[in-house]
Amino acid sequence: MAIIVTRGTHNNFVTVFTMVMAAAVCEMSVRIFFRDEAVYKLSRKKISELNLSEVYRGVENELKKNYEATGMVDLQKVIQDVKSQGDVKLYTCTSSMALAGLTQEALIPEIDEPRGLTSFLLEEMDDADMILSF
Repeated sequence: MAIIVTRGTHNNFVTVFTMVMAAAVCEMSVRIFFRDEAVYKLSRKKISELNLSEVYRGVENELKKNYEATGMVDLQKVIQDVKSQGDVKLYTCTSSMALAGLTQEALIPEIDEPRGLTSFLLEEMDDADMILSF
């Protein structure tokens, strides 16, 4: 499974990693490419922020309680748990990192490596049986 993630909201990451957890438990290889605003969310400064899509405006506290109850508040721990379940690799877009002014050291350590889009397309998406975008 190859996944491209462009949106960097907390709720989008919950959706992505819920899907990835299920795939990993089913022993599927998963390769995730984060680009655009999703790269910001993977920075050490932003990973803990509960930034939600506008549709959740006004119900942030209620949603936070629900995320706490399901263990989805601490995204870095969710990512660690997902990676421990199987063959899951996380890549960040080098162009998006450059535009955002982020270095690899600024990202959470769970990122496997920065990569260019062309490299991801040729090496990961070409062999994927399933391609998703979030």
